[in-house]
Amino acid sequence: MPVNPTRRIALVTGGSSGIGFGIVERLLMDGFRVAFCSSDPDRLEVAYRILNTTTPAEDIMALCADVSDEDSVKGMFTDIRDRWGHVDVLVNNAGISTRRANEQPWIFDLSLEDWDRVVRTNLTGTFLCTRFCARDMVENRWGRIINITSLAGRTIPLIAGPHYAASKAGIFGLTRALARDLAPYGVTVNCVAPGRIITPMTGSAEAPVNIAALKRIPVGRFGTPADIAGAVAYYASEDAGFVTAAALDVNGGEFG
Repeated sequence: MPVNPTRRIALVTGGSSGIGFGIVERLLMDGFRVAFCSSDPDRLEVAYRILNTTTPAEDIMALCADVSDEDSVKGMFTDIRDRWGHVDVLVNNAGISTRRANEQPWIFDLSLEDWDRVVRTNLTGTFLCTRFCARDMVENRWGRIINITSLAGRTIPLIAGPHYAASKAGIFGLTRALARDLAPYGVTVNCVAPGRIITPMTGSAEAPVNIAALKRIPVGRFGTPADIAGAVAYYASEDAGFVTAAALDVNGGEFG
């Protein structure tokens, strides 16, 4: 039987590094019990050990799961329910991208395999995770679904490829549709659109692509995972009960 949690339960997909890890840290600080997943078992283990130095083991769960695979997602939610109960706050953060092969237009070299892999992880993964937790949220008449999209899905992408931009733009549409569908049941659905955040996926601040990007950011600095985590924390809170179908741009003024 699952324990009767004294605090709300959050799940952060792609939570073992970068933006996701920052979100996990913030939600733990705000008093949630937090489960997080990654498809990389080694990275998952490292993240768990770091978190466990300051957080009791009973308040964190590290789950190896592939959000693009329906059976894997189902197993992840089963594990959470068996230990803690239903998920109250879902943060759909898991996402991947691929690098440009050369200076030719992306469409010449972008394989169908890469297109499918990115869209299935970023967009289909968001759909699958939402579907598996939404019923419990509806039954409990309370829930928070927070989708991490991107500046690349909001305006002309200057760095990301068409597969990444399309998947992130799709998340905006999915967010609005889900918000309308779930609003009568006390479930809000919102998204956060990061700009250039320095993480393992974007590379070091000294990389040429990031040096060029910095010139486009009016506040004069890159974003951090903590910047995104703060936005997520608001959406996850009781204060955000009247906010749904919203998109919060966290990009230092690069787009708004």
